[in-house]
Amino acid sequence: MYKSSLFIALFGVLVCLSTARLAATRLQAAVCPRRCVLAFRCSPYYKDIVWSIVDGQCRVFQNGCLFASENCSRVNSCKKEMTQTTREECVTKCPQICPFEGRGVCGSFPEMNANNTPEWKSITFLNECVLNQYACQSGIAYVGMTEGECARN
Repeated sequence: MYKSSLFIALFGVLVCLSTARLAATRLQAAVCPRRCVLAFRCSPYYKDIVWSIVDGQCRVFQNGCLFASENCSRVNSCKKEMTQTTREECVTKCPQICPFEGRGVCGSFPEMNANNTPEWKSITFLNECVLNQYACQSGIAYVGMTEGECARN
């Protein structure tokens, strides 16, 4: 009787240790190791459009530096790394139908005015889907997006 009780107790300890080790392994897997340590100082006014399919949708980037910076942030957040593609391939993944709901988002578009001076153009869209649809179909990259309508100047 003593031996069977000891065996049951040891078996219980082994099961608990195995469960704890499995839980620790899962916890370690959930922590994303920082793999991208590059620092970027990108000009939003330099225009050399980069096309990429991000999470199944076409995304337009103003230039390669901004694309690389976003890619670095994605890697550090354990998201899938983006790859460049062609405009032709990308536009097949433009959002086609967007919901008619939302509180609005403000998209910021860097551009050079007639005097060759950099400036920002802000446009309010119904939601992020409509903003992405506009950028994809027009080939005009937005560099920033905020929740709510754009401030009136």
